Amino acid sequence: MLSPTRLLLTLALYLTSPCVGAAIQNISPDEWDALNKTLHGHLHVAAPFARPCFPEAAEGISGLPDATSCSQVMQNYGDPGARRAVFGAYMQTQWEACQATSEQCMLNFLDVRDPAAFTPPQKCAQGSVPPYYIDIQGPEDAQAAFNFSKANSVPLVIKSSGHDYSGRSSAPNSLGLWTQNLQDISYDPSFVPTGCSASDPGRAAITFGASVTVDTLYQFAEIHNVSVPASTELSLSVGGGFLQGGGHGILANAVGLAADRALEFKVVVPTGSYLTANACQNTDLFFALRGGGGGTFGVVLEATMSALPNVAFPVVLVELTNMTATMQTQWLQFMADNALQYAQTGWGGYLSLDAGTIYANPLISISQAALEMASMQDFVTNTLNGTFSLSLQASYLTFANNFKSLLNAVPVGLPLATSSRLVPVDNFKTAAKRAQLVKTIVDAEESALSKFVFAVTPYYYKGDGLSSVTPAWRNSLWHVPISAAWNFDTTKAEVQAIYASLSSAMDPLRAITPGSGAYQSEADVYEPDFEASFWGSNYDKLVAIKRKYDPDHLLDCWKCGRSPDTSCLSSRRLAHISIPLQSIHGVLPQSNSRATCDSNMHDLTGERIPTWATVVLHTLYSIPPTGSADPCPSAHQSSAKYPRQVICCRMSPRPRECAPPESRIQQ
Repeated sequence: MLSPTRLLLTLALYLTSPCVGAAIQNISPDEWDALNKTLHGHLHVAAPFARPCFPEAAEGISGLPDATSCSQVMQNYGDPGARRAVFGAYMQTQWEACQATSEQCMLNFLDVRDPAAFTPPQKCAQGSVPPYYIDIQGPEDAQAAFNFSKANSVPLVIKSSGHDYSGRSSAPNSLGLWTQNLQDISYDPSFVPTGCSASDPGRAAITFGASVTVDTLYQFAEIHNVSVPASTELSLSVGGGFLQGGGHGILANAVGLAADRALEFKVVVPTGSYLTANACQNTDLFFALRGGGGGTFGVVLEATMSALPNVAFPVVLVELTNMTATMQTQWLQFMADNALQYAQTGWGGYLSLDAGTIYANPLISISQAALEMASMQDFVTNTLNGTFSLSLQASYLTFANNFKSLLNAVPVGLPLATSSRLVPVDNFKTAAKRAQLVKTIVDAEESALSKFVFAVTPYYYKGDGLSSVTPAWRNSLWHVPISAAWNFDTTKAEVQAIYASLSSAMDPLRAITPGSGAYQSEADVYEPDFEASFWGSNYDKLVAIKRKYDPDHLLDCWKCGRSPDTSCLSSRRLAHISIPLQSIHGVLPQSNSRATCDSNMHDLTGERIPTWATVVLHTLYSIPPTGSADPCPSAHQSSAKYPRQVICCRMSPRPRECAPPESRIQQ
């Protein structure tokens, strides 16, 4: 912990940085010191993970170059466990950077000792790493953070393990709320949610702090002879964005998404209340936390999930090598032809077009599994010349340990972007539709970093109606992700092209799956119509819940239900943020298109806009002509000359100059 004197000196130095937002500049050292005293010393200064390796740093960056510390950074640069233990480290390093300005503090992930990444003229910049963070150790810390944010207009982000593919746990010039030290865990063989009927017999459940890892949860469950299936990424925090965003795993088809099995949350909401949310009290908040998205409705301190019997279950492993393009198509076609049959009996898993598959089913015996997978065995061995094995895993922990190297394979310590689509059962119902689907996926994944299809949708498990994920999850058989990566020396223009190409590659799959959606935690950061895609028919209900528990928009982030959109209909978003310096469509606003809202300004639904808000003129297709409109129009405006032009009054409690660059106009 920094001493008060050291903290004040560091903060004062940082306040001289020209990159710091106005809200932070207006906070005096005495105010920071007062906050730190309120928090009993839980306020800290943050620097990017690779800071010790850079001899030079931008003005105000905390920390110093240090050879020993740099060696440790290099050794652990690609280690998710090491990264989650440092506030300034994120699994995908573009979220440590300011992508719109290329300000960053990255190493060469292909060769971490490459001096070109960290020696002059390279400088370590703060990027999107929050310059300050609070080590959340109880509800009082979160309450103090919300009070401070509201009083000083300082934006907040919530970070647990830093796995968010959409960068919702980082933001420039923000105050981070780090839940890393919420590590309590307990087992109750007959858990009854608080406030529910005393006659409820209860059920086996595990209650855990928000940042308990998947690995810890699995091992703890094994001790009590139960299982809580979750992610394949063992370093991920279960109670963070994973659980709150839905959370899929290899058994999701049979036992549901992680959110489906959440029984209770303890959460501090932005209004300052410390609440218990379950099926018997604060039911609207319970609904929102079961799939509405992490960092959206409050700071979750602990969660309770139902624990399942620790049964043995069959697992199929297929290993393929030397797969030609034709063989990959044949393999995907076989899996598509059998996808519905597999889903109907409880199978789920991960399919690689060029390496094989791993499938599991906790609902059937190994003898039944052998019968159901006989055709796969024949096809793999006789057509693809691959290997097929069927084994019985004694428990879920046994399974996770046996296949750790295969399942825990997502690289970290590099910039990695994703796009995805949920594929409805309708696309599997005829041979023609399956052939169309296969060709579309093969084309989409042609230049992807890896070629995967995830059969992790809860098609068999329909849920209890209390989860807020998009209903498209329950009517889909496949979740198809694609990804792309780059390095420290990739230019801004090249990054723009990567984002655009990734999004374009998913467009044909979107076109043949109308009305479906995408998994918000592994989606395109420029997902079209993201409100409908991420939440479907649940969106309007989530909007109302968001307004109830966060009326002052203290928790705003990139497309967590409240990002920049291309419509003036702000009822179609949970809150309102914008990018004042750069349109997400790659159009720079005119210099006179930015104005500070006065205290009487309202958005188009009549909601009062906070006084610190910034209004931005933004159009779908072009910059509005000079003098074309008042910065805050009272109604939707268009004209015969500009029939497609939409002029929006948008507010931004957190300016997102550091949002990902985008050059393609989405129509």
